[in-house]
Amino acid sequence: ELRYFIQSTIKEEIEEECVLKEKAMEDEIKELNEKHLSLKSEIENNQKDYEKLLNKFESNFVSSNASVEGIANSLAEYYIFYDDTNLINSEIDIYRSITREEIRDVAKKYLNSNQRLTLNYLPGSKK
Repeated sequence: ELRYFIQSTIKEEIEEECVLKEKAMEDEIKELNEKHLSLKSEIENNQKDYEKLLNKFESNFVSSNASVEGIANSLAEYYIFYDDTNLINSEIDIYRSITREEIRDVAKKYLNSNQRLTLNYLPGSKK
């Protein structure tokens, strides 16, 4: 199951501002789908971006497991969610096995306007 989360914080209680933020997020997701992820030639030309993305995942993995606490958190997560603590030894390989085409296909499948929930939480009046 794939889940993604995009958050926008609005500092004022203006409904119009909420609509503008939601439209801006929708436009950004649409741009991801159309411009960066759906054009095969663009993906082929973005090998450096793809490598940067993989390096970022690897860097985050190494950083999060640089301490005993980080390793313990990772092991607990692998055990609770996947019932396999050995994933700590193969997570980077899993990330590296994901192709640009798979990223594109998943984005096209899940980043659609009919597959999201928008929650506008506005603070009540001050007491």
